Amino acid sequence: MLRVYLDQNKWIDLARAATGHKQGERFAGALAAARAAVASGTASFPLDIYRHLETAKRANDRSRTDVADLIHELSRQHALARPHALLPAEIDRALQGIFGFPKNPRSVDAFGLGIGHITGGDVTLPPFNPSELPNSGVGLAASDLAKVESTFKDLVERELLRVGPNPLKAAGFDPSNSELAKRYVEHENTIAASIREKNLTGEMLELAVRASDLGDIQPAVTEALERIDMTWAGFLEALGPSGVVSFVDDLPTRYVTNLMRSAKLRQNQQKWEPNDFNDILALPVAVVYCDVVVTEKQWAQRFRQGKVEQRFNTTVLNDTADLVEVLASAASQLTE
Repeated sequence: MLRVYLDQNKWIDLARAATGHKQGERFAGALAAARAAVASGTASFPLDIYRHLETAKRANDRSRTDVADLIHELSRQHALARPHALLPAEIDRALQGIFGFPKNPRSVDAFGLGIGHITGGDVTLPPFNPSELPNSGVGLAASDLAKVESTFKDLVERELLRVGPNPLKAAGFDPSNSELAKRYVEHENTIAASIREKNLTGEMLELAVRASDLGDIQPAVTEALERIDMTWAGFLEALGPSGVVSFVDDLPTRYVTNLMRSAKLRQNQQKWEPNDFNDILALPVAVVYCDVVVTEKQWAQRFRQGKVEQRFNTTVLNDTADLVEVLASAASQLTE
């Protein structure tokens, strides 16, 4: 099964095609191909927490529902884990490659089902209660009851995608709150200012980017080191500067994260924006674990320049219409 990740604007492309919007005409073929691929089991379109958050920001009920319903239709609740849930396993594998420990690295499934997998259990669905059915479900066969429960869970997952900003604000959560994104921009701008002040370029800039990232993930690395009876100081001493850079690059999602960060930091004319925050969190997981990623042109170009397609065997597209050819190729391979 081909795992296909769509950035938010690419979901919007397909939603416009699904609703007959004029701007969606050129994506009608991609939508038909996607629907056929899902129906045949050729492809899966997993969603992550950032699709929930981006969709929930849309204040227009009809526009938001159009996008949410298409995401629900094509994803079929297939879900992608958050980056911090995958990082410990990546760290363990990198440490094992260097030191031979841990003997049994932790493992995490990147893919699963529903909001429970997306949030690592932080959000769970309300329990299905057969007693609330007409006549308390008495007389229903077990197989029929299971179908009702499956339908109930499916509808709840759909409604979670449909929820708009006002109900979420009333519940104490504001999806448009960009405080975290603003802090992230400030953090990156501080690093950018330091790089400019020191006139760092080339390999020195790359070293600075990875050093700052190692600082960001230090708690997760320290926790993993404790599991193999190694201290942070001992880790740094054992690897040295070049070894530390190699270690960070051996963490797949951090490699892509730093590729994105360094590309942005090299271009002073392109300022960090709050919207970059979700991209930096979402796209590395998608690029590493999915087979196809469809994203905006600037990131697609940077992934190609960084040769992530070759490293992770991932096809990166920036035009939603190109899905037709990719999905057709996957279907033909399945029938061979």
